[in-house]
Amino acid sequence: MYVPKLLIAALLFVFSAASGAADMCKLDKLKSVPANDPACYFYSGTASFRGGNYSDAAASWTKLVSLKSVPVDLEHFRTSAYNNLGYLYFFGRGVKKDKTLAIQYWNYATRAGNEESAYHLCHAYGEKNEPTYNPKIALTYCKEALRRYNQLPKGGEGGSDVVRQINAYIARLEKI
Repeated sequence: MYVPKLLIAALLFVFSAASGAADMCKLDKLKSVPANDPACYFYSGTASFRGGNYSDAAASWTKLVSLKSVPVDLEHFRTSAYNNLGYLYFFGRGVKKDKTLAIQYWNYATRAGNEESAYHLCHAYGEKNEPTYNPKIALTYCKEALRRYNQLPKGGEGGSDVVRQINAYIARLEKI
């Protein structure tokens, strides 16, 4: 039976596309990584966030936190994605504002060791104008955030500005 070469080439193309071989990360520095890799989801979300496209950032980070399993050495991407999603939901950037969900995301990330999430919880509970205001809970998170930031290498992750803000929260909250 004779099968035209064009038909064989078309079938090979369809099968290779269906197998996911063409689904690689679109970021220049991660083109050799599959599109469903935690690093690709995380950095795609970060690029979207930095570009002001918050809904795309939320979509990428949501895909990351929804993965059934993440290799242990890449789990920090999921933890950071929970922190970042908390920020988007708390302030309603690219998603419908949902402070309850934001706090749930930050709690998860804080329990997983993310220092920035502890800082966000310090703010969420420590700001009088927030509906989440609770000075007793805030003080606990502020002290934990300060402990974590003080363990970071100096100059990393915006440390000194954040530490100043945390200290200001603590000083105010201890007077209540």
